[in-house]
Amino acid sequence: MTKKPAPTIRSVAADAGVSVATVSAVINGTRYVSQEATSRVQDAIARSGYRPNRLARGLSTHRTQTVGVVMPTILSPIAPLLFKSAAEVLHEHGFSVLFSNTELQASLEEQALELMADSQVDGILVVPTGERLDAVKLFTDAGKPVVLLLHGAQGAPGCDVIRSGNFKGAFDAAGHLVAQGARRIAVLALPAVSESERERMNGFRSGLLSAGLDLDESLVRVGLPSESGASEGHGYDETRALMALRTPPEAIFAMNQYMAIGALSALKDLGVQVPGEVMVVGYDDLIWTRHLEPGLSVIAQQPEVIGRLGASRLIQRLAEQGPPPPPESVTVDTRLLVRASSDRQLPTTTKQEI
Repeated sequence: MTKKPAPTIRSVAADAGVSVATVSAVINGTRYVSQEATSRVQDAIARSGYRPNRLARGLSTHRTQTVGVVMPTILSPIAPLLFKSAAEVLHEHGFSVLFSNTELQASLEEQALELMADSQVDGILVVPTGERLDAVKLFTDAGKPVVLLLHGAQGAPGCDVIRSGNFKGAFDAAGHLVAQGARRIAVLALPAVSESERERMNGFRSGLLSAGLDLDESLVRVGLPSESGASEGHGYDETRALMALRTPPEAIFAMNQYMAIGALSALKDLGVQVPGEVMVVGYDDLIWTRHLEPGLSVIAQQPEVIGRLGASRLIQRLAEQGPPPPPESVTVDTRLLVRASSDRQLPTTTKQEI
C-alpha cells in the first residue's frame, strides 16, 4: 500500500486555489487576506491535516509562539500553582509552553536554558535555583524577554522580577509569635542558596529585633536545600533535638511546609501540646494545611498572582516596539494566616485567618 505523502504548504495552496504566499499570510497573520480566501485556506488545512512548522514560521516571523518555563523543583508546594497560573495566561494569548524541572541543580538549570535558546522560544519565565543566573544572557543578549519569578538573581540585570514578599512574611511571623508570648524561638531554616531563603532569615531576625529580641543562633537549625521528604525528616529530627535541650524553645518557625509537618509530627510523638507548650508557624498555605490538627498557622505566598503577573509581563514585553524600557521589580505581599497551632487564645479546633 502506497503511503500518502505528508501535506505541505504547497499542497494546501493548490487545494485552496491560492498562492503559497496567501497560505503563509493566513497562518502567520502577516497581511490582510479576504474572509473568503481565508475560509478556503482554513478548510484546506483541516482536510489535509497540515501542521505548520513552528521553527520554519519563526524564520519569517521571528516568533515561534512558544515560551519556556524553568523551575528548580516540582516538589515545592507552590510550584504547580505557579506554573498553572502562568500557563493559563500564556495559553489564552496563543503561546505554547516548554517546561523544565532542574532538580535544584545549577548545571541542569544552565542546560535547560541552553535548550530553550536552541528551541527558539520567544521568552522565558524562570524561578532561579541559586544566587546567580548568568545563562539568561543567551536571551537578553538576543533581545528576548526574561521574567524571574519568586526572587531575583545575580547575573540577570536586564530581567523583570516578580518577587514574593519573603522578608515581610518572616517579619510578620516573628512579630506574631512574640505577641503570643514566645521569647525563646527556634527556626527550622533552609540554606541561603537563593534570595528567598536569605530574605526569610533576614526578615525573621529583623522581626525579633523590632520586638526587642535577639535571635538565639543556637536555636537555628539549617536543613538541606530540598522541597521533599528530606525536609520533613529534617524538621522531625531537629524538633526532637530542640525539645531535648535543657531549655527547649517556646515556638518554632519552619521555613517550608515539609519542615513544619515534621515539627508537628515530632511534637505529637513527644506528647508536647501545641500551642500550649510550643507554638508552630509554617510557610505556604495549601488545602490540607488548614485541616491539620491543630490547624497550622502559615505565611501564605500568592503563587497564582505571581504566575499571572509574570506571564502577563512577558507578553507585554513581547508586544513592545522599539528600545525596551528598564526592567521592573514587583513584590507580591505574603499574608499571615493565624490558626490554632500558634494562637493560645483559640481552642485547638478553631481556625482563624487574618
